[in-house]
Amino acid sequence: MMNTGGNLATLNSVHLRIINALVVYLTECEFDESQLNIGNVALAMDYVYQAHPRFWRDFSPTFVADAVVRVFPDWKSAAGKASRRLKRLLVGVKEVLELHAFDEANAELIGSLPVYERPTDRTSASEWICSEYRRKGQMAELARAQRDGKRCGDGALDILACLENAKAGKPFERIGTTVARWYRESVLKQVSGRQ
Repeated sequence: MMNTGGNLATLNSVHLRIINALVVYLTECEFDESQLNIGNVALAMDYVYQAHPRFWRDFSPTFVADAVVRVFPDWKSAAGKASRRLKRLLVGVKEVLELHAFDEANAELIGSLPVYERPTDRTSASEWICSEYRRKGQMAELARAQRDGKRCGDGALDILACLENAKAGKPFERIGTTVARWYRESVLKQVSGRQ
């Protein structure tokens, strides 16, 4: 199925809003170049998070690259390509996005179960996810799910809670989003106190 021009325009509009929100976060938090690291960029990514099913899987590292060069034009080389600093940063961004996208895909798997069959805690969710990948013969996904003490269950349940609460019209934020908003608000209070 082909994208129609309207769908493509809507998608581009959504991406542009994400890039603009990243720029606003980096600017309002007054990050300077020395503070531009994967931790602070991950906060910016969490800040712009929107609870819809493919947010992380559709989020491109180029969104971050575009936002960074808008705030820090020197991070683009003279040839108009990403500088080495930006390329190094984007390696970390890609890793964060892969982790979030994996959590999102696992949330989708758990969400496909009837509510009464769903795992309800980190451990049972991790075990269920691993058993599903094992059953399907998806060994690469199984290995990823088993990394980091099987944290995949926690990540999947977190995203699933966001998606289901958003669908029900209930306010709910991921912990990372809450921290990112708190940090921004703290900086803005400091800035207003200086004026």
